[in-house]
Amino acid sequence: MIPFVKMHGIGNDFILMKREDIPSSVKLTDLVMSACHRQFGIGADGLMVADASSIADASMIYYNSDGSQGEMCGNGIRCFARFIDDKRHPDERELSIETQAGIKKLSITTDDSNQSLVRVEMGLPEIHVLENTLAVCDQTLVYSHVTMGVPHVVIFTPQLSPELVDTLGEAIENHPIFPKRTNVNFCYIKNRQKMHVFTWERGAGHTLACGTGVTSAFAVAFRLERISDSAVVLAEGGELQMRMMVDGAVEMTGPARDICSGIFYYE
Repeated sequence: MIPFVKMHGIGNDFILMKREDIPSSVKLTDLVMSACHRQFGIGADGLMVADASSIADASMIYYNSDGSQGEMCGNGIRCFARFIDDKRHPDERELSIETQAGIKKLSITTDDSNQSLVRVEMGLPEIHVLENTLAVCDQTLVYSHVTMGVPHVVIFTPQLSPELVDTLGEAIENHPIFPKRTNVNFCYIKNRQKMHVFTWERGAGHTLACGTGVTSAFAVAFRLERISDSAVVLAEGGELQMRMMVDGAVEMTGPARDICSGIFYYE
């Protein structure tokens, strides 16, 4: 019987647990796949375990729904911040969270009883490839390759649809040129202050939002001078406010919202 909280960040949903509540005999990857299953479990895009940290306020251990571990999760870390925040008052407060992609600094305020607004310093994007070509599914696509804690492909398109994501996402995720697989982001720029991003996540499939994906897409669009240094990015599940800092790092602001809490009966 493991206590849990379920939250979402603009439609990207997560299960959150404390390491102290998980018996040492439980294999985390098996627990993740069981809990994240949408028919036989709680159902979620991923699961995060909160553990103690000697260098930050807490350590975030992140798993995709297929049991694979991820270095970072942009929407997830906002939910994680709300999960470990014990104050829950309107005043802004600072948090630091240890991830496999380094320590992330956040500012959090509580809007109401079940939602917080979180600003995250996402760090410096590593753009490895800027507008090269990729052959997949009998098509030749122009793509950029970015690491934002985790690997991302960014593809600009004149129109977006869920069918586009479902048709190409898995094939690009598992393309041989990405030996560790990759997240895939399809992007449409409306104007210099607004862009849309649909995402296929590594280890989770087509999700309603991806924080590191939005950050990667924004960073590439800014590098290509297609968007301003402050813009709204709309995912399928909601919007994030993005800002490019003077040092080249990216700042992301968005909500973290409670869905439910309870006890997971894990066999």
